[in-house]
Amino acid sequence: MLARWPTSAFLLIAASSASLAAPATSDGARAIEQTFVDYFGKAVVDKGIVSVAPDGDDYVVAWDLQKALDLAGAPKGALRIDRFSYTLTPTGEDSWTIKADRFPSLAFDVPTDNGKETGTLDVGGFRLETAYAGAQADFLRSLVAADLLAAKLHIADGARGADFDLAQSGISIETRAKTSDSGAGVDVAVAQSVKSANETIVAPPANGQSAPVTMTYAIGVVEGGATIAGLRAREIGDLWQYVVAHIDDADPPAELKPRLQATLPLWNDLQTNAEIHDVTLQMPMVEATLKTLGETIGLSGFTAAGAAEFGVKIEQLAFKSPLLPPWAERVSPASFSFDLRVTDNGLDEVARLALDDPSFGGKGELSLETQDKIRDVLIAGRPKLTLSPGRFTTPTLDLTYEGEASAETGAPSGHLRLGADGLDKTIALLEDIAKTDPDLQSAVLGVTFLKGLATTGADGRLVWNVDVTEAGEVSVNGTPLPMGK
Repeated sequence: MLARWPTSAFLLIAASSASLAAPATSDGARAIEQTFVDYFGKAVVDKGIVSVAPDGDDYVVAWDLQKALDLAGAPKGALRIDRFSYTLTPTGEDSWTIKADRFPSLAFDVPTDNGKETGTLDVGGFRLETAYAGAQADFLRSLVAADLLAAKLHIADGARGADFDLAQSGISIETRAKTSDSGAGVDVAVAQSVKSANETIVAPPANGQSAPVTMTYAIGVVEGGATIAGLRAREIGDLWQYVVAHIDDADPPAELKPRLQATLPLWNDLQTNAEIHDVTLQMPMVEATLKTLGETIGLSGFTAAGAAEFGVKIEQLAFKSPLLPPWAERVSPASFSFDLRVTDNGLDEVARLALDDPSFGGKGELSLETQDKIRDVLIAGRPKLTLSPGRFTTPTLDLTYEGEASAETGAPSGHLRLGADGLDKTIALLEDIAKTDPDLQSAVLGVTFLKGLATTGADGRLVWNVDVTEAGEVSVNGTPLPMGK
């Protein structure tokens, strides 16, 4: 369980509509409070959830999050959270800084059907440093950091209980924002890191055992980040304020649709990535290690040329246990990489069709006619799926793969290229396993059949070129496969 820290962007609205200058004044404090009203509704100020007070050259902004929970109807005493405050300091025309050195502690005591859940979360060495300069192209820099995050959770279920103890050290999130070069939207970059993390879980004893089951995992460095280009931040903010101002309207307000249209394409391109290094998991009779786990996600906005991408990387995943069969050592450690990308044209038209549908402003549902139009646009957009070169390896097998598929004329077609080394070792392994598990004999026959379809590449690796035509015909290395009718 790794902390996913929010950036300090939510703090930036504190002065987004107020012209501030030193020294701080009561009028300036009220202007900042009005900004919060615009974004969150009148209750946040009237109920004392947020307050702003002048203090010399600074404004002190305080959030009473406990009042927010009470207003939301949380059971009394179920969750206790301290106040969170920070100083906002004007540094020039449309420029200011935000600083905080304490993050609120949290404790909860929630009843369940058979017991209760209790726990705490504390953050040590917290600091928030944000600088905003509205007249500059690179207008925002922010750092959120903490030396240590510690969380404890106890789940009581009748006479049984489970405990979770989590610690993370060296947490850092850096955020930067600048005006997009095109002038449409802003570009945001976020970098996150954690130096180390570990967790211990003590679960109730299994049936027939008297001692509780303890599981621990430790993680080395965690690194990740995100970039978003062309975020329509101003338009999205205007839409949010408009919705808040009309939250009690019985019917969708007249200007909702044009304000939604103004936010498109939401952003141009979004990319996220994360890597976890040196993972160790230990529990009774089992130990697992992992060198690297990585993930990437890419997503366009509602642009004319749309794309979505997902990738995952696993390096040296290994298991050790006396409970595993002897052959298990021959498939460990394993590594895997996979990257899939889908592209299609016309997402901007899809968004326009959805917003133009008369039903959209009511329940948000689209008519069958609009759904058919959207389907036609997506098919006409030449959808394409691309599998980038990837790899799966074990001590007995080295498998590579890449390919692509499309439905440009409405019927799918595609090509997949597979390469392998060590297939004979894999067949021998399957034969050994099949001696104790006869059900795997069919797998042995299947892999042997696939080997017979392969050709040998210049590097000595087995190769399969698989082609699928729009008529549904499948061939491997030019040899048609019989397809059942």
